[in-house]
Amino acid sequence: SRGGGPMPPLEMIEKYSADTVRYWAASTGPGRDAIISEEKIQAGARLVTKLWNIARFSDRFLQGYIPKAVPENLSPADRWILTGLNNLIIRNTHYFYAYEYSNAKSDAEQFFWTDLADNYIEMSKQRLYAQQGSEFEAAQYTLYYIYLNIIKLFAPFLPFVTDQIYLDLFAQTEGYPSVHISPWPTPVPAWHDSNAEQVGSLLVEVATAVRRYKSEKNLSLGTELTAVKLAISANGLNVVEEQYLFEGLLQARADLMSITRARQIEVLPGLPEGDLDINPGGRLNISVEL
Repeated sequence: SRGGGPMPPLEMIEKYSADTVRYWAASTGPGRDAIISEEKIQAGARLVTKLWNIARFSDRFLQGYIPKAVPENLSPADRWILTGLNNLIIRNTHYFYAYEYSNAKSDAEQFFWTDLADNYIEMSKQRLYAQQGSEFEAAQYTLYYIYLNIIKLFAPFLPFVTDQIYLDLFAQTEGYPSVHISPWPTPVPAWHDSNAEQVGSLLVEVATAVRRYKSEKNLSLGTELTAVKLAISANGLNVVEEQYLFEGLLQARADLMSITRARQIEVLPGLPEGDLDINPGGRLNISVEL
């Protein structure tokens, strides 16, 4: 019913879509009254658009792709996002068993925007665009399972767009005619890496600092950099932790070159004297060379 709200639901469906109105309806817990919010419906429309955009981006890498065993050479970014996906699946399943669907939606949306759209896609682009080699295969495997499971987690809230994306990208390899009768996601033990989240958070810290630097310099995010220099700020770390993070950053140079658009990533014991640290107070000292 209209319920005294500012606009009738059917008008919102016609203006935006059934998926976006359903997105708004799932933003409130069961048993609670809610007045239609066009602002939340618009947020749902942005989510639908982003899902389509990533589906179009992924199509060239996933069309006809048949995943095999977990690649041995997953990058630090791959291990970070797969570990995060495992944890998200566990939390979302718990939320649905507890009828806390609004928490499930919010949790999946946070992962989608922050971890996948803003960071992982940008970290994996160079490897994906290569379209060959073991590094490409690791990124392709990761993108397949991350996006497949994200589509399934969003399916209860956005049933139409998720089903179309599923039919386009995943139905042939999974063997189900609809996302709504495909199996619910389950954690995969081989994806879990207890240290991946710590290394991944450092990668995001680098990406955030470089984006902020470019913004302050009025540079586009796509501006190429000559080099980015990284040094771990060892406060609160023991020798083993510091060495593990140092090696993780070394292994993640391809991920970092992709997201920062740097031609070179240098991981050093400390920044050279005179280099400007663009990440004061962070766990990493970061310097940029234009």
